[in-house]
Amino acid sequence: MLECFGAARLDNPASPLLHGLRAGAVVHVDGIDSLFTHAELRDVAGAVAAMGGRVVHCLAWDFEMNLKQTAAAVEAETGVVAKLHRIPREIMERNRGTAIPPFFELAALEATAVVRAGGKVDVRLDSFIPALAEVPGVELDALHERAVRHGFDFIDFWAVDFDWREGKPFHHHWQEYRTRKDRALRTVSDVGHVYADTGPHTICVKVVDVFGCDTSITVEAGA
Repeated sequence: MLECFGAARLDNPASPLLHGLRAGAVVHVDGIDSLFTHAELRDVAGAVAAMGGRVVHCLAWDFEMNLKQTAAAVEAETGVVAKLHRIPREIMERNRGTAIPPFFELAALEATAVVRAGGKVDVRLDSFIPALAEVPGVELDALHERAVRHGFDFIDFWAVDFDWREGKPFHHHWQEYRTRKDRALRTVSDVGHVYADTGPHTICVKVVDVFGCDTSITVEAGA
């Protein structure tokens, strides 16, 4: 995995959580098919800080919900910048040839629950910055500027589960997507969901970007 990411194995690491180095940054590789959690992120960042490191690339198959948002708190606590990269599933395919699929960094998504008259609840996308870390330098600069200014342009599809529960499948209570004929994309749902009981309620928002990457976060509604 380190070789595919362009990293060298770290000899005699100060912690078993630290596995490699790439361009001066430490690399952590999570266990196969495991979920990388906030607690693990804090432990990894702490180990990096203890050895004097300032940047860590965390490679994982999947990430705990909202980890991108909580990474900022870990950085403030430890002084270590954590870059979260999803390990591409294609890397395990025997017939993929010599081409190495990209390790996309997690996208940044923010959304808000909108409570309307009569207790009707919808969701508004506030911002979206896609993962562009694997794009070559010059192209990355241009795309990053566009992503910061017009992040919603990179969204192909988004959906809302108004009654999300940990461990349960995502239910598409509302969804919006671009078509070849209509490239417009609404950034506020219009379902007007009404809860049978009083809140709080957890809403899950899922976005699929033009690179095929899936990003999900939760927001709270006190309807």
